[in-house]
Amino acid sequence: MENQVVALTEQSVLDYLKQTPVYGELFDGVMDFNCHQIAEGNVNLIFRVSAVNDSRKSVIVKQALPYAWRYPDFKMPLERSRIEYDFLMNQARYCPDQTPKIYYYDEKRHIIMIEDLNRHLVMREGLMQQIEYPHVDRHMGLYMARTLFYTSDLYLSSGEKKAWVPRFINAVLCKVQEDLVFTQPYIEHPNNRYTNLLEPQVRVVYADDDLRSEVLLLKERYMTHAQALIHNDLHTGSIMLNLEETKVVDPEFAFFGPIGHDVGSYLGNLALSYAAQEYHAREEAKRSAYRRWLADLIIRTWNIFEEEFLNLWENQGNGDWPSAAFRVKYMRNLLQDTLGFGAAEMMRRLIGMAHVHDFWTIQDPQIRATAESIGLNIAVDWLKNRRKVESIEQAVEMMLAARPTIS
Repeated sequence: MENQVVALTEQSVLDYLKQTPVYGELFDGVMDFNCHQIAEGNVNLIFRVSAVNDSRKSVIVKQALPYAWRYPDFKMPLERSRIEYDFLMNQARYCPDQTPKIYYYDEKRHIIMIEDLNRHLVMREGLMQQIEYPHVDRHMGLYMARTLFYTSDLYLSSGEKKAWVPRFINAVLCKVQEDLVFTQPYIEHPNNRYTNLLEPQVRVVYADDDLRSEVLLLKERYMTHAQALIHNDLHTGSIMLNLEETKVVDPEFAFFGPIGHDVGSYLGNLALSYAAQEYHAREEAKRSAYRRWLADLIIRTWNIFEEEFLNLWENQGNGDWPSAAFRVKYMRNLLQDTLGFGAAEMMRRLIGMAHVHDFWTIQDPQIRATAESIGLNIAVDWLKNRRKVESIEQAVEMMLAARPTIS
């Protein structure tokens, strides 16, 4: 029974670890441990266990409970742990360099033990510090191209693809996205929250039924378009990196959905970082330079993604799509989907329920609202004008032209 799952504690996780093969593989001879719960997550219990005198001997232990650990009234399926494990195994097959090592999976207790990325920083935090990562464009461009192409109908046979889809049905967590991303931010809803100074701009969003219809078209696509196996929560908070390495984590929302959702969520979070530099890069020259780097990062990432995706299609595609013109139209539609889904991700982070650290940390409401207003205007422009866009450079020009509209 789901409700009989016993939640780990800082003491019991050590007792549990010593009963698994991981103890001998990673901690041979270790007697003294540090163990503490990592509190950043809302959904799973997460612990870091490390040797007292050797931080290189360390592991992350994640446990899924039948509810969100921070919000016990919010019931969640235990199956999400198995989905996360299966996704990571598939991710490792095609992108081992972007995947944390998986040491152990306990299906009965819904526990995964994975590599401790203690030499890495959450990408969102790095962008807030204006760190320029020299390889992240290539790492993420290739990661998205490979994980998405190899799980699509462009590569898999029709039978293989249809056999895969049911294994990743993720109804509860998809419903969370359907509500928080595609519905609630566009209507008056008790879950929505935003800076008071944004009120006039938010009222314009609520009153714009044309804009709402565009989001609902994306919602319908999200719910029905099983294009590839997507991470479904691919943002700068789900990426751990340093100047040499990039790792993608936390795929518990994964399911078969539209490719543009993953690409858009990631690029949309880069656009959020662009807007938030209004505060994080205080000096005008530094802010201008870092915003230019972020703009170039969006362009480079899309171009690497597109080049690799088309190369895989050309050389490893299944032959079911014999038309060069179709490829051109497919990639144009994918770019436009990317902008739409990216815009929806931005809107929910700005005026919906699930906000991000880029803006939380801005204490001054005037500066915060100014940064958020820039982000909101980028999102509205991308959403409403995406069908006119034929290149990533056009989308970035729209971002560079965005200005705040609060007084």
